[in-house]
Amino acid sequence: MTKGNVSVNQWRHSLQKQIAIADADLDKILAEKLFAQVRKSLQNEFDLLVTRLLLQRLTRVTGRSKNYRRVDTIPPIPSQTGNPNTDSNLTPQTQAYLAATLGMFSFLDPSLPLLADQFSEEVVDEDNHRVFLYVDYLVPESSPMQDAVDQFQSELQEMWDSQNIAPLLLTYRSAHQNQIKECVVYPVCIYFMDRAKYLCAYGSTPRGEINWYKYRLDRIISQRLESLDWQDSRVPQLLKEKYQENNLPTPKTVNDMLKEAWGCDFYKETALMVLRFDRTFHQSYMQGISIHSTCTAIDPDRAATLIKQYTPHPEHRSALLQILQSRPTDDAYYQVTYRETDYYPLRWLRALGSEVEILLPWDLRQKRAAEIQKTKNLYQ
Repeated sequence: MTKGNVSVNQWRHSLQKQIAIADADLDKILAEKLFAQVRKSLQNEFDLLVTRLLLQRLTRVTGRSKNYRRVDTIPPIPSQTGNPNTDSNLTPQTQAYLAATLGMFSFLDPSLPLLADQFSEEVVDEDNHRVFLYVDYLVPESSPMQDAVDQFQSELQEMWDSQNIAPLLLTYRSAHQNQIKECVVYPVCIYFMDRAKYLCAYGSTPRGEINWYKYRLDRIISQRLESLDWQDSRVPQLLKEKYQENNLPTPKTVNDMLKEAWGCDFYKETALMVLRFDRTFHQSYMQGISIHSTCTAIDPDRAATLIKQYTPHPEHRSALLQILQSRPTDDAYYQVTYRETDYYPLRWLRALGSEVEILLPWDLRQKRAAEIQKTKNLYQ
């Protein structure tokens, strides 16, 4: 069999002069179907060829598509074996293990599989790779939705790498508003939280405010991210002022806000929560774990003081103090600052069911009680 006046045997001989590969391994590769890969793996192969100057990516392409063309001149292939970009002290097996570990995090960044391929070309031994990462990620693998998310993330990363960060116009499908909204935002960073990837950005929100917001990447329905000039009339005035004052937010801004209170919605108002755990459950499952940096253990007397301080309604305050007095004194009590109406802490509390009791705030306690009653009604 020949292709381009080069026989398979000639090609094999030429390849084995460049890289160390056994005949059996080469036979196995040649027996595989060329495009028997998922879309994401195939995309990574194309990107790898681009980094090695064996393929050229066309940049002036509208929409989410990536187009490529053959290069005019193929660069010479380095004759040395091994990867010159990796630490020579690492064995090929260690390099392969690290590359496979990077591959586990491919859901975080579309460029990680490409980096893994550059780091090591060794095949990991699946029978001896014993550490795995399970991630509850709601975007289906190898789907058009994942293509869109990866493309948005790549476009954002390219913008951040260029240091020329401009306001973006994006079309967003808001689940809370049950509407499609156009938002002009300044993109700051991407967080993987609560089973999805979110763009943390400042600007016009789906609620019509000028504030921070988390935009779930799979709910951005724009064909592409449109950059705007800072003088564009669609850019909110408050955002323009931050730009003019050289006071635009950074990822540190988001991280600092996340540290201030428990929850993913870092821009929401904060409140104090007091929790009680049964002593046995606490000793077996909760003791020593970290809920949030603001979460601290307290005694029942401190819990009573907080109830008096943060419950203005006399009847509610009296009821909470009576409840506290009826609970065992050797149970575990905690106080934590949380983001009000943030779903992440609420889901965590729901998951623990009867193992946790909300003592403060009163409104959250009543809301949780109503949810439990509604659930009970479904099973009666």
